[in-house]
Amino acid sequence: MTRRGRNFRIARSLPEGDAKGLVHLAVLLGYLALTLVMTWPLVANLGAAIPGDGFDGWQNYWNLWWLKTALVDRLATPFFTDLLYYPTGVGLYFHTLNPINGLMTLPVQLSGGLILAYNAVVLISWTLSGYGMFLLCLWLLGRGDGAESSAGTGRRAAAFVAGLIYTFAPFHMAHLLGHMQVMGVQWIPFYALFLLRGVEERRAGRAWLRDGLLAGLFLTLAGLTDWYFVLYLFLFTGLVLLVYLIATAVKKPSGLAGALPAVLAPPVVAGAVFAVLLSPILIPMVKEAMQYSFMVRPVSDLYILSASLADFLIPNRLHTLFRPESFAWPGNQIAPVSERSIAIGYAPLALAAIALARRGKRAMLWAAGAIFFLLLAMGPALHAGNITMAEVPADLSLGADAPGWTPFAALNRWIPFMRISRSVSRYALMVQFGVAVLAGMGLHTLLQKVHGRGRAGITAAAALLVLGEYWTAPYPLSPPDTPALYTQLAQEPGQGAVLNLPMNYDRPGYLLYQTVHQRPLTVAYISRDDPRTMTERAPFLQHLRHLGPDILSVDPAGAGMTVLADLGVEFVVLDRYKMPGGEERAVTEALAEAVFAGHVPVYADERVTAYRVAPGDAQPYIVLGAENWGPLEERGEALARAVSGGPACFTVRHADGVSAAAIRYRTAPDAEAEPVTRCGVDSARLPLAPQGKLVELDITCGPRHDDAVELCLEAGAPGSLWVEQIGLIEQ
Repeated sequence: MTRRGRNFRIARSLPEGDAKGLVHLAVLLGYLALTLVMTWPLVANLGAAIPGDGFDGWQNYWNLWWLKTALVDRLATPFFTDLLYYPTGVGLYFHTLNPINGLMTLPVQLSGGLILAYNAVVLISWTLSGYGMFLLCLWLLGRGDGAESSAGTGRRAAAFVAGLIYTFAPFHMAHLLGHMQVMGVQWIPFYALFLLRGVEERRAGRAWLRDGLLAGLFLTLAGLTDWYFVLYLFLFTGLVLLVYLIATAVKKPSGLAGALPAVLAPPVVAGAVFAVLLSPILIPMVKEAMQYSFMVRPVSDLYILSASLADFLIPNRLHTLFRPESFAWPGNQIAPVSERSIAIGYAPLALAAIALARRGKRAMLWAAGAIFFLLLAMGPALHAGNITMAEVPADLSLGADAPGWTPFAALNRWIPFMRISRSVSRYALMVQFGVAVLAGMGLHTLLQKVHGRGRAGITAAAALLVLGEYWTAPYPLSPPDTPALYTQLAQEPGQGAVLNLPMNYDRPGYLLYQTVHQRPLTVAYISRDDPRTMTERAPFLQHLRHLGPDILSVDPAGAGMTVLADLGVEFVVLDRYKMPGGEERAVTEALAEAVFAGHVPVYADERVTAYRVAPGDAQPYIVLGAENWGPLEERGEALARAVSGGPACFTVRHADGVSAAAIRYRTAPDAEAEPVTRCGVDSARLPLAPQGKLVELDITCGPRHDDAVELCLEAGAPGSLWVEQIGLIEQ
């Protein structure tokens, strides 16, 4: 007897449930094994390195560490941390925290360490992404075919290949470079499965509530992974409702009124589950989004991070045979590689074309979805070829609407929270999602026409073609490159903060180092810079961040040591490996040299130099308040900050010996109301000054707290007051 015959007899001898279980186990193991192959040599370095380019990966590495630190060590919420931007701390609601990945792999982290936990996220995501698509296609291909008996028509084989297309797509593999939150695409097919099944069951008058509840659960898991996914699934749900209602109206117009509740019930239940489970996170997010606009990126980002049609149609940029030359191929020329590696693949497109030709109505939803999300991924301007900086409008301010009437531009106006998402090309995920389903349908059509070995041959050929197009091994790996200094700092007594230099650009490597020394960081790398942190408000830090003065007229070198001491900084570390040339190096090294002149480093090697903060005589300086100061902007020939939304305050620290604050301001040419100044409980009005004016405000009028005095300015009307400089007058 042949091996196939023996296996057939074994399968038949098993109870039906056990046989199905073995099939699903084999599918899961198949996706896991192929993940190890496609990410090689990761499997040989599971405890030694993480996949990627050594940039954003360390941010997500820190996310895993912080979640454990917050929940296990501190028994506190993970959505706020005082370990970043110390001492004010910073909220993490709009940070790419992806807490579900940290929760799933917490046992791995506690027992095997951070690197192993990070790689466990990868293996789980790729395996479950394939399996979720397998289940979705298995159900879709079984509708109307006589239940489980249709497995013999190649339904499982087609569904398995669809899973390969979804999980090993260039989109998914590109974000393995470091975007852990985008890796977690596994919940999307599970949501779609239970949403669609719930709708079908509800329309047929069968039990559907369980499916609606499960759809809500997977929508919640998607939200705990990446808020982008929630937006995508809301749009997908709207598309599902539209397609079902159109189909009903065409078939039986009179039945539209009765069809509406049937179609709406499952998504309403799913949305309710999502809202209830995530309300502790959603409520503060909505409040913060309504009050502040810093999480909204400039409209220019929407152009830089959008997709060209060419990006979908060219071969895989990450393919081993093509890189690095492929990075210069037609398409988006200005976005990072991870954001423009969205090729669909020719084999999946060919299979999808078969589905469109032979499956008709059953393919309509997925074809419409793929086209809709492709148009969204192209952003505010549709490009067939290259996207360059010349295509990016230079005069679009923060929070402005994207011009034009592309699908993205229109929805960006109508859906408020779309403005928070800046990586427009990531809508390509849903294009790949739709194509994977269509490809599964197309392959199933082919398999129904052959039998026996022919069916196995076609399945193997399709799988090999897909994997061949998507091949990326050997995938780059990044072992942790942590200077020995940070191990030494971990052994030092106390918990004083660390200021890493340079600091004017985002560097996630500092987050990696924190997982070793575990001290607070004065500055950090998060998804959305928060202007309420001291980085934007205190002298010396402002100079290091922006490589020049802000509106505070304070000698950054003279006040630097005092500022550092007041902020609880114990060590300042200069990292020459992270120090670029030009202005950044010149400004950073000059300020550090001036502040620490005559101080002996506590550590120095060819890479880093560390100084211990040694406060001397306190020097007076000014700190901007956290609220109602606009961003630093060029205003004519001067830099200025707008005062808007309420009192914009500033504090004079170490005010002994200071008699007054000198403020140079300018009012709008058409301003009618006079600006207001407050000192303690007193108020006075400043005169209109469209040409600019310098005034002195007595700081002795307000109450002092720990040798500090607070003064506040308030605009008489929105956009009427700009402050160009605030200085101190000593007695």
